[in-house]
Amino acid sequence: MGQRLCKQPGRRVACTRNGDFNSLIRIDGSIGKRLLGRFMAKVTLHAVLCHAKTESDADEIYCLVTTGTGSERREVMRFDVGNFEIGCEIRPARLVWNGTAWPDVTITVMENDANEPGRGADDFIGEVTVSADGNCQPGRATLDEGYDQTKRFRRFSMTGSGAHYLVQLEVQT
Repeated sequence: MGQRLCKQPGRRVACTRNGDFNSLIRIDGSIGKRLLGRFMAKVTLHAVLCHAKTESDADEIYCLVTTGTGSERREVMRFDVGNFEIGCEIRPARLVWNGTAWPDVTITVMENDANEPGRGADDFIGEVTVSADGNCQPGRATLDEGYDQTKRFRRFSMTGSGAHYLVQLEVQT
């Protein structure tokens, strides 16, 4: 079931799902090319900037990355971004999806309330869904602000739970 390296003339590829040809992914850095007639996007969480917080103390922000829909929805990863005060910017430059095996990925930004008694469940900040061809669809409480001045990073303004965060994604196709 795990990933293993397969030998193919002139390139390195990883095989998943017991060598299923439809799941081959290039791992030599040429992700921008079409493979097997499907696009493959690489999504990196570049930066998160806090404009307004959910609480008086620092917001503990994390990302939840999921794929699939309905009963096939599954969590790919969850990782802490950091503690935020107003004006704070953190640049994790974290790869969150390489476009393989699923047609899209949803990146959900949350505020962690686990260590705060009486606060209830974690606070939803915003979400973005990125398809394998690199198209981005803002979700609840999220506004697509387009690209930054360098045209490299896609910006999303997230305003769930009274907070306001600017999230920058690098989407390569």
